[in-house]
Amino acid sequence: MRATTLRQKAAVVHIDQIRLNSYKSKKRAIRQLSLIRGCAFQASCLESTAALNRMPQNNPPFVLEDFLASVTEGLKVRGDARAIAALVEGDCRVVMWDTDFGIDSWRMFVALPVPLFYAMSEEERKATESSIDEVASPFFVATPADALESVVITPKVVEAKDGWREEAVRFIKGEGVTNQGRVRSDNIASKQHRGLLFRSKPEITLFEALTRAKLAVAPLPVFVRIGKAYNRLEPDFVVVYKGLTFVVEVDGDTYHRELPAEADKRLVPLTYEGVEVRRIRAADLGSDGAADLAVKDLVEFMARRKESR
Repeated sequence: MRATTLRQKAAVVHIDQIRLNSYKSKKRAIRQLSLIRGCAFQASCLESTAALNRMPQNNPPFVLEDFLASVTEGLKVRGDARAIAALVEGDCRVVMWDTDFGIDSWRMFVALPVPLFYAMSEEERKATESSIDEVASPFFVATPADALESVVITPKVVEAKDGWREEAVRFIKGEGVTNQGRVRSDNIASKQHRGLLFRSKPEITLFEALTRAKLAVAPLPVFVRIGKAYNRLEPDFVVVYKGLTFVVEVDGDTYHRELPAEADKRLVPLTYEGVEVRRIRAADLGSDGAADLAVKDLVEFMARRKESR
């Protein structure tokens, strides 16, 4: 009986020893596995770091200013004044957006001043994005490792002006609200000068010359005529001279791609009322002196018209 009990105790001790050895082996295995995993992770990190170091710097394939100037030339050929205005007035960036199979995809952001952005409808913004994309994408054919993913127009966040809250209150009261420069959504007036809107530098130069000549002038005024159709039109300038009214149009620069015949058709509601239209080439407004000469010719024309009446 005693011999049996001793054998049983010995068997129990042996089983416990086996369990202990198994536990130690499992623990060693876990430590070894952790060590292997740690080494593998470290190797992976080193490999990723090396790969990142081998990657070239993510610089756009073109100098931004050169790229924008080239795209603008393409838009001029199309006569897309709205897209040109977006590139000229916007803060443009080309940002790397994705990389796939060795091809870098770039996204072009055009941040517009808030008034210009919200002067366009969503449909007009999409059309402008599409137009810029169609003109800009072919430039990337010359760089097979790069592609233009898309063009996105956004409003631009700017530093708050002093007194912006007071200005907002004045707007709520109706002060400073204007329709000026807002009729033609295909050619938005994006430049401000003396609190007024203009479409181009030649317009501003002509405006200054007209005011130096002490003429009564309205830049980009809005006229509304309701008949069989609702007409809204916006001549470049309206000048009143000794009881006579004249429309002055600037022709021929980037922002004035409209043909004279098209402009005449647009101004028919005014010409039917006896308003005369005079045209000045943007090329003749390259300086203040040149603009003064153009205005001098305008005044002489208006004086002859006054005498004939």
